[in-house]
Amino acid sequence: MILGIVENPHALNIPNRLMAVAGDLGITARLIDISSMALSFQSTGQATVIDRHGIVQVDSIAPYLLFGFPAAVYALKVLSWSARMQNPVDSVLLADDKASTAERLAHEGVTQVATEICPLELNQALTIADTIGYPVVLKRTHGAQGRWVRRASNPAAFERALKEFEVEGPGALIVQPEVVEYSGRSVRVIITGGRFLVSTERIAAAGDFRSNVTGGASQSPTELTGDEKALAEGAVAVLGLKHAGVDLLRTAYGPQILEVNSCPDFTSMEPYFDFSLPEAVLLASG
Repeated sequence: MILGIVENPHALNIPNRLMAVAGDLGITARLIDISSMALSFQSTGQATVIDRHGIVQVDSIAPYLLFGFPAAVYALKVLSWSARMQNPVDSVLLADDKASTAERLAHEGVTQVATEICPLELNQALTIADTIGYPVVLKRTHGAQGRWVRRASNPAAFERALKEFEVEGPGALIVQPEVVEYSGRSVRVIITGGRFLVSTERIAAAGDFRSNVTGGASQSPTELTGDEKALAEGAVAVLGLKHAGVDLLRTAYGPQILEVNSCPDFTSMEPYFDFSLPEAVLLASG
């Protein structure tokens, strides 16, 4: 049994930690370099996946970060023909796209932060922001670690943020009301094997509204209510994921889903719990 662990250069601490713990557990693991994944189809229909290390042959694949490497999508789909994957490729793509996530959650009736999706067109977007009421949060549909997320307290700030977004080219814009009663905070919930594992509350660094640990936010363990746990597990299930990190907000109207991450960075959470998070992820992946 060979476990594939996908190495994405945008988040090396996750595969590095999984590889280290796999060695401690005696699990045979094969590091897969996502940046060099390629695919060959023979005339007979046989398909071969390679990376810079050679032919990729694995029996299962641990949760992976796909963002940033579109060629790997097709290679991972071929690997899924024979390898067990906690997170199917299509579900990872769904979670990577914040607008697609919002659409799926809405279709399944999962409570989420109110969301407007529109073109990157100033006048139309300003009208939507005015209707919502400032302050608002703007996002591009793709991004990680708080990148391409901005807060606007007035039309002038909104216009500045939109111009920054336009630098990266065409796309859809997400506009949401800022949950002012929980501003600068969020709850990160880790789901593994489809079930709740751990949760922390994150508080943004001074001068920021984004509660990303990579941006300097602090965190501490937090207990979930039954409703919060059910909401997080339900969001992951409707996206077709078995392993995910759910960010939820504690609003005046109850818990609401902010976003779902198919390969959350659990490494920053390890010091707060007396059991091995990477071991739990690896055992669920095998």
